Amino acid sequence: MRRLPAWIARLDGVRARAAPALRSPRAPAALAALVGLVALVPRWRFAVEEHPLRLYVFGDMAIYLERGVALTERARAAWDTFTPPGYPALLALLHAAAPGDLALVGACQAALGALTAALTALFAYRLDRSLAVAALAGLATALYFPLVFYAGFVLTETAFAFLLLLFAWLELRALEHGRARGRAALGLAAGGVLGLAVLVRPSLLAFLPWVAFRAARGAGFDRRVAGATLLACALVIAPVSAHTSWLLGRPALVATNGGVNFYLAHSACRSVRSTAGGEVVEVSTHYNRTHFERRCELPRPFLDEGAYYRAGLAEIAEHPGRLLRAWTGVAEGLGLAPRRAWPNQPFWPGSVEHEAELDASSRLFVPLVLLPAVVHAMARAWGARRGRGGGSGEGGAAREGGPGADAGARARGIAWAILASVVVVLYAYNGNPRVRVSSDPLALALAASAWAAGARWLLESLALAHASRRAGPP
Repeated sequence: MRRLPAWIARLDGVRARAAPALRSPRAPAALAALVGLVALVPRWRFAVEEHPLRLYVFGDMAIYLERGVALTERARAAWDTFTPPGYPALLALLHAAAPGDLALVGACQAALGALTAALTALFAYRLDRSLAVAALAGLATALYFPLVFYAGFVLTETAFAFLLLLFAWLELRALEHGRARGRAALGLAAGGVLGLAVLVRPSLLAFLPWVAFRAARGAGFDRRVAGATLLACALVIAPVSAHTSWLLGRPALVATNGGVNFYLAHSACRSVRSTAGGEVVEVSTHYNRTHFERRCELPRPFLDEGAYYRAGLAEIAEHPGRLLRAWTGVAEGLGLAPRRAWPNQPFWPGSVEHEAELDASSRLFVPLVLLPAVVHAMARAWGARRGRGGGSGEGGAAREGGPGADAGARARGIAWAILASVVVVLYAYNGNPRVRVSSDPLALALAASAWAAGARWLLESLALAHASRRAGPP
């Protein structure tokens, strides 16, 4: 047998010596804990020391803070429904523990961000059962600047990212569990977390049809887990929806800001102003501010979602090209926006000190994260299709979605379904990277799997090429 190149042989030796520790069932959890500690350092430094939240309370941040404090001091009013209640509820809990102490909010968000990176590592491990993939995804999330950045603002990105990754992890664990009771318990827990995430950002409602489809049309274990998830999610959302409907005097879900965002996404308005009165009189988005100049007025309160949905549909009917134009909002939401000066950076609210990091994160997301993940998904789909043509050796458990099914395929299904729902929201409501950034850990996990697969292919190709050169002509 021809000898392998020395550097490949050394890599094999290192891998052989590390194999016992890497095969330990505790290795993924230990890696996740390490990733969490690494992630905590920049978040704590930014949110607690460099960028204390108390100095950056304006716009949406001031509204969230006021809504959170109000939950402990007065009953909710109709206008409060314009803001989703989940994040203000978290602020209310922290305010009750330490009234007026935004340093506690910063510390809490730093901790949630660290847990998000740890959960990303655990989730990524399930993609390929690879500690290398888990480490790459976890560390990428730990050091990903937009997630560090948003830990220093009174905004929803950090809490929502944590709930999203916790849901994805619990759902995957439910699908992998070997006992019916365990699957049901974990499915219910995942659904509860999913419901809380919807209360923080109702845009996640776009993901629920996928869960409902699995519950209605799935097979075996997958169907039962999805049903438990959907039930628990509904039980969390229903009381809030009932209370919102009671405050408004009409049926509603958990918040009333969807209509005006839909109208802005399909109009040619820099902003929209309600002439019907109310606490907030003008609303805009990053995309609208950077593309249009006209300020529009509608004689309906922003709480009247139906009026703004109808106005948005009227804009589309009069200008059908707006359906194509909305894809430019998706492109900008994915980070393909031109560089703009502060305060019109894609990752609102922007920061003069960190403009370069924000711009680099925005521009590199598609080529380094999304595109490799998509190419890898297509390659896997093509390989699976060719493999099915020659027959499959998998047993009935895999076909039924039971505990013996491929955990990697399930993890990819959950991640891609969430990311697809994000694209729907970017298209229909708001083409802004803020809509996407909380789901970026899932994209980073998929990209880590893609880069690892590419590295394996490259090493195998180099080894084969070297062997062929050493063997010489036949």
